Order: sequence, then C-alpha cells, then structure tokens
Amino acid sequence: MSKKYEFLKDETKTTKVRYISFMGEYHRYDFAFMEHEEDPAKIIVLFLQKNRLAVIGKHSLNEPGNIEHNLHVSEIEAGEIRRFFREII
Repeated sequence: MSKKYEFLKDETKTTKVRYISFMGEYHRYDFAFMEHEEDPAKIIVLFLQKNRLAVIGKHSLNEPGNIEHNLHVSEIEAGEIRRFFREII
C-alpha cells in the first residue's frame, strides 16, 4: 500500500449480525441489525433493499422524519418500519 494516506484508525472487529425479513402491509422489508459498540443503547441498521445505513436508538424512533430521512422511505413505509423496530429494539 502506498504512503499516500495517513490512517487515523484501522481496526478489524467481529460482531453479531441479526438478519430479519418481514412482510408489512405494503412491502417486504429486509434488515440487518448490529450492536453499536460505542453506544449500547443504539443499533446499527442496514436496510438491505435500499442499501441504507442508520444508527437508531429507542429515543430516535419517535423523532419526526428520522426513519423517513435515514432510510429514504415514505411516511407510510416509515410507520410500518417504526412499529416493527419498537418490537425488536
């Protein structure tokens, strides 16, 4: 590797990943969930259909527009996702 870049951090970690797919009223949703090492109150969420990533905690589920913005979904889809996340987060 060239010395063109100075690495500030370069770590490899092993983590648990939980894959969940569910059928909502309008769409199928596929997610991967990982624990957030630095803040255990939050979960790293990968929305597999749209290749979107979000760090979500219980408090951020109730913030207006948070799910819509981070996962690039409509308000209706966000409602389904929010209800599902409340059960598993």
